[in-house]
Amino acid sequence: MKQHETSPDPFVRSVARFIDGRRLISRDQGVLVGVSGGADSVAMLAALVELAREDGRAYRLTVAHLNHLLREQASDDAAFVEELAERWGLPCISQTCEVAARARRGGESIELAARNARLDFFNRAAAQVGATAVAVAHHADDNVETVLFRLFRGTHLRGLAGIPADRELPCGGIRLVRPLLGVRRVEIEEFCSRRGLSWRTDATNAETRFARNFLRNELLPMLRERFGGGVDEAVGRLASAAGDAEEALSLLAGDLLGRSVMDIAPGRIVLDANLLAEASDAVRLHAVRSALERIDAPMREMSAERLAELAALVDADGPTGISLPGAYAARRERDELVIEAASCDSCGPIHLSVPRPGELTLPGGMRVRCDFAPMDREAFDAHCRDNSPGVEMIDADCVHGPLVCRTREDGEKFHPLGAPGSKSVSDFLTDLKLPSRLRRQVRCICDTEGIVYLAPLRIADRVKVTGETERILRIVVSVPQSPGDRTV
Repeated sequence: MKQHETSPDPFVRSVARFIDGRRLISRDQGVLVGVSGGADSVAMLAALVELAREDGRAYRLTVAHLNHLLREQASDDAAFVEELAERWGLPCISQTCEVAARARRGGESIELAARNARLDFFNRAAAQVGATAVAVAHHADDNVETVLFRLFRGTHLRGLAGIPADRELPCGGIRLVRPLLGVRRVEIEEFCSRRGLSWRTDATNAETRFARNFLRNELLPMLRERFGGGVDEAVGRLASAAGDAEEALSLLAGDLLGRSVMDIAPGRIVLDANLLAEASDAVRLHAVRSALERIDAPMREMSAERLAELAALVDADGPTGISLPGAYAARRERDELVIEAASCDSCGPIHLSVPRPGELTLPGGMRVRCDFAPMDREAFDAHCRDNSPGVEMIDADCVHGPLVCRTREDGEKFHPLGAPGSKSVSDFLTDLKLPSRLRRQVRCICDTEGIVYLAPLRIADRVKVTGETERILRIVVSVPQSPGDRTV
């Protein structure tokens, strides 16, 4: 592999203009560069290495690679990336994750499990090296595929806007940036050829049983042949126009929502139905979507059809109530539109992602807040002495994968902190002699290995703080109390 040349390259200049125009990376910023070994990520790394040497940039780069253990060649890919980082004198963090096993445990597709594993890895690795940006190699062709995929699956205007150039990761203070979003795949491959860069090829990219591969390998080539080479640019213009329209509608909807809110509480919001009814359909739809986001309703499960049904509740001749995903419901009561979570006593299983950091309100009013912090022995000792109900500190690096809060399952077991071994959740609750109402309030906060915290009662022994702990995840669970209830 040749070292990159010093003469300006049109590809590198395009990447630089995109970075500067959107302020993706600042001078002297720590950047974790996600490198799979494919042409896209190799080209991105090469461009960033070249730009980092320019006056006024001085990016501090660290290469990151996650081996999903899904292909026989995966170990060779990891070795290729590690060698690439060594040749360019860059530090490299390379780890493995059994994505297939993770998908089975979490009931996820392989693609979703792999995506979540990468994000979790990026969070940990960026925190480890002090990086505040994570660069990934999505490019303009990926954006076209994403817009079409969302269009065929069914999406709102926000989805048609395509892939954002940057966004915040769940671990606060770290942004995911996409420096190649302004360049095409053909430009990437031409740059690699000019620079003499080699790359790894993932044979599964040709398997059209995956929806995105079908779009990339069959549908888009057919569209380009039938309608000419401007198909990608046309979809790009659509995405740009959708983004502009989304921004304008969001401003109008934000103003409407601000005037419409009559009452708001954890898991519940009451809106002025008459004000909403006076607005245009598009602005009203955006307003009720924002209202759902305000009370932490599960937006990934909220289809376009269900949002339209919710917006229609304000019409005098429409339905008076509907159920919503995540054990939420909405109804019109005279001049009010009430959106609220079902009570804990009546709701079924809840699968809601816990923000890391951030706060989540569950149906019934229970709130879960997560915050990261460096290990502070004095603060931890004070926490142990205080013993506040619902407040726990755990070893953040003992948590594997994203956290999920859900109801307990029949026969489920965990190893309670301080216990000699595992026991069923049912037996654990029986031993505490909790009344049935409080037993129904208990929630399982889990990672991919199982229960982390039987909230708000006891953490699992495997995530306890030890002398080796470097980072703390503080979880605060607040349970609404009724008169006469004792603390869970």
